[in-house]
Amino acid sequence: MSILSRRRASASLPALRPISRGIRQWRTPLGLAMLAGLCLSLPAFADDNDADAAAAKANAALKAPKQLEEVEVKATTGGSAITQAPTQADLTITQPQSIIGLDWISNHVSPTADYATIAAIAPNVTNVSPAGPGLGESKQMTLRGFNDNQYNVTYDGIPFGDTNDFSHHTSSYFPAKMLGQVLIDRGPGNASTIGEATFGGTVALSSKDPTDTFSFIPTQSFGSYSTSLTHLEVNSGKLDDLGGGKFIASAQYMDTDTAKTNGDMSRKTGYIKYVQPIGASTELTFLSNYNYIRFNNPNLSSLTLQQIDQLGRNFGLNEDRTSVNCACYNYQTKQTDLEYLGVRSALSDHWSLDNKVYTYAYDNTSHESPYVGTKASPTNMGGYVKINNYRAWGDTLQVVYADDHGQFRTGGWYEYTNNNRSSIAIDYGRDGAVDVKPGASTFGTFNSKGVYSGPYKYTMKDQLHTGQLYAEYQWYATDGLSITPGVKYFNVSRDIQAPINQTTKTPLYYSQSWDKTLGYLTANYLLREDWSIYGTVAQGFLTPNLNQFYVPDPTLNNTKPTQTMNYQFGTVYKTDRFNADADVYFINYKNYQFSTTVPGTTEAVYYLARGAYIKGIEGQATYYVGGGASVFANGSLQDAYFKGSNLDMPNVPERTAAIGVLYEQNGFFASLYDKYSGGQKAYNSSFNPDVASSVTSTIGTGGYWQAAMSVGYGQNLTGSVIKSYKIRLQVDNLFDAHNLVINSVSGNVGSYYVLPGRSWFASVSLAL
Repeated sequence: MSILSRRRASASLPALRPISRGIRQWRTPLGLAMLAGLCLSLPAFADDNDADAAAAKANAALKAPKQLEEVEVKATTGGSAITQAPTQADLTITQPQSIIGLDWISNHVSPTADYATIAAIAPNVTNVSPAGPGLGESKQMTLRGFNDNQYNVTYDGIPFGDTNDFSHHTSSYFPAKMLGQVLIDRGPGNASTIGEATFGGTVALSSKDPTDTFSFIPTQSFGSYSTSLTHLEVNSGKLDDLGGGKFIASAQYMDTDTAKTNGDMSRKTGYIKYVQPIGASTELTFLSNYNYIRFNNPNLSSLTLQQIDQLGRNFGLNEDRTSVNCACYNYQTKQTDLEYLGVRSALSDHWSLDNKVYTYAYDNTSHESPYVGTKASPTNMGGYVKINNYRAWGDTLQVVYADDHGQFRTGGWYEYTNNNRSSIAIDYGRDGAVDVKPGASTFGTFNSKGVYSGPYKYTMKDQLHTGQLYAEYQWYATDGLSITPGVKYFNVSRDIQAPINQTTKTPLYYSQSWDKTLGYLTANYLLREDWSIYGTVAQGFLTPNLNQFYVPDPTLNNTKPTQTMNYQFGTVYKTDRFNADADVYFINYKNYQFSTTVPGTTEAVYYLARGAYIKGIEGQATYYVGGGASVFANGSLQDAYFKGSNLDMPNVPERTAAIGVLYEQNGFFASLYDKYSGGQKAYNSSFNPDVASSVTSTIGTGGYWQAAMSVGYGQNLTGSVIKSYKIRLQVDNLFDAHNLVINSVSGNVGSYYVLPGRSWFASVSLAL
């Protein structure tokens, strides 16, 4: 019996998806359709007829991809390291990976969580949430030390993010109850990995799937900071009148005071996903997610030690209308949405197609930066209203050809984003009128030298066009070995029309384009049915930041896409009893962008430093003790330093660790775990990464542990309208640690993010 055949027969790996090395058994339209869907973690195609006997045989021999559908209360079954692991990797990976599944999301993190809170359990991931878990935007989520705007975040394979710098609003799109999985790829991936920032890796979010049976599940949560969360979810089950179509729909309302004084936040969310099979080889999916958020936004997002002493650790805002820190002058409203229409189809015995047409939007109106003294009165309170709204339109396409020798994948991604932004001064003493002198133009004026005078900080419109084409071939060199070379071409252009440019306040009309061809080579070797090794040599890239255009003459900037050259090697071992993987990596970081002030002026110019070297080791493991109990641990060690100066890279934790225990048996579930985030440094903002002597001030914070606990019970009922119920309690920062994380340095003074103290959240849910 071959290695591959032994894997098919193995009963010890029930959670593993079929792997593409088994292509000899996938040569049916149904099999190819399922294979094409693996990349996006979508449900398998329905097989509603028996016309093709070979397809039915293949479907019976190999399990379909796991459905991302939540089970409120599990039946009593034997546990394993695979089913209980909070983070794990597949045997078939070609780069380091952490999969965080629905069980962890629904039972072991706060019900208010966002994806950053969920991802924080993984090795080499850190997260700072000053407002509380998912109660405000994450301020410092790092992946291998890369900041939020240096890695991709995708939703069902669709990259999304701000158009200016590709950062993300972690609590503005997808609450935990609407996520089916969080998968973290620590590396640039293969050629088929799309996005603006394959530079640092990918945080891949997956939506929840509709179930095959009807259910209605109301959930009520409440807890610290006067938090209340109501969630309603309905699954239609398969609708015979619609040919087996099914949908999941949910609505959520959250209201909280947050951990910050006068930091109130409320959010309304709606979600629907409809899946329609068409015959035996095609499936259509429509998804829509909508959010409306209102929150008070502290004028001081991070605090100095002096401010902490004077105002308190939890200071956010006050209610004093004469203060610039009044909540009445510092608040935002946001509306976000994401929709897509997807089709997957087996076109023939060898060809399959996967395509999504999508749109997403972000609309933010922010009252901020208040000041005393307006054009009408020296005592009136003034402030700024900032508008930032964009809508993106795009398409992702993958075409696959599969035969006995391998799998050829080709396709592309195109996205167009239109972004309008402005900031204008208003006078609160005159009911929010524009802050200009009586009779003056509300737009303002330019003098003969082109210097602007008026209420606007800036007004601009920018467009981003991104196109990527790729091709890769996964060659089945032997029964256990696959080798995948690939190539990707990307082209990106920015256009900006700014009658009043940000920072300079002078007009700017400018466009610039970049293109690059990138190479990839990955391999995976299955040593035996439960053990594999893999390797990666790949290039990553990051589209240039729009902030580099906020200068008088962008042509003076040395602007290039930031790039990485990645070398990675790892191994994965998976059995019911023990589940572990580890990797080592070396990253050559090229074209490090930094800005400095032109001597004698206030003008900033962007330069390229030589870059940095990043190297480290990562690992994660779960051991099933027995009797429903498992222990787990993960960790990372990292060294990141600039090539020219040997300075440590700023705001990069040098290590992470997590350790914990899980229990699931007879309806009871519980977890106790502790996460360590390593120390980090920050330098004066004017430092040059290539010149050590340019650092005039260094401030660091040490590493810290933060524990959490979850406990709950659920039971299935018979002969009742209520099919099941579940109650649970989540406690974050269990030991009430008071931690600070350095954010930045101004002069010799550090500004710190203050982590909130202990918080608790209780939930009860019913399935009807």
